[in-house]
Amino acid sequence: MSSTQALQVFSISTALLASGGIATLSLFDVPIIKSQPASRALPMTRWLFSRGSHIFPTAAALTSSGFAYLAWSALPAANRSFSSLLRHAARGKVGLYVAAAALTISIAPWTTLVMIPTNFRLIEMNEDLGGTRSAKSAAYREEKFEQQMAGEWPRNADESTEGKDDVSQWLDFSPPQERTRKESSKKQDEEVRGLLEKFGKLNWVRAGLMGLGGVVGLVGSLA
Repeated sequence: MSSTQALQVFSISTALLASGGIATLSLFDVPIIKSQPASRALPMTRWLFSRGSHIFPTAAALTSSGFAYLAWSALPAANRSFSSLLRHAARGKVGLYVAAAALTISIAPWTTLVMIPTNFRLIEMNEDLGGTRSAKSAAYREEKFEQQMAGEWPRNADESTEGKDDVSQWLDFSPPQERTRKESSKKQDEEVRGLLEKFGKLNWVRAGLMGLGGVVGLVGSLA
């Protein structure tokens, strides 16, 4: 197998696997989590957000880079330049790889510009109820702040995602926190269900973008 073929296999398979993993969140995880009260649903959701933030952006960056390199390699060897890439970007093998690269990396702006408000509201509610990223995180924060802050964990969504006053998210492989420190109200339960429903729908688009990128890349490799 040549290096080009290996990169084709890697980029296409990674894109399709990532698409399946993203779709699983909407197909299986969200319906299960929605059945729980917010005091249990929020920590599980926060845990999924943390794990997903380490896996899917990396997959998007790797696959998009792979398809971009394949587009460059598909140019005539004697005429490989950025201007040449632009001229061929709308047709043929090069165009298909360029489209695959654009589709797979597009989950980044979709997440940042469209999904973040919903995601951050869920994270904010989790923090407000005394929830955190994982069981290990909960134990650490409880031990650190129980005496200093009278049991309160004041932290906003941005600080939560940045890992402020927390264990390292890169070395934390513990399961989700079982439940938030405070019980949720019926109003909060309803809001969380609505937010999860919205997240699930938006997440389908993200899965579709990544999956379509993998399919277009496959077509490009066969062209």
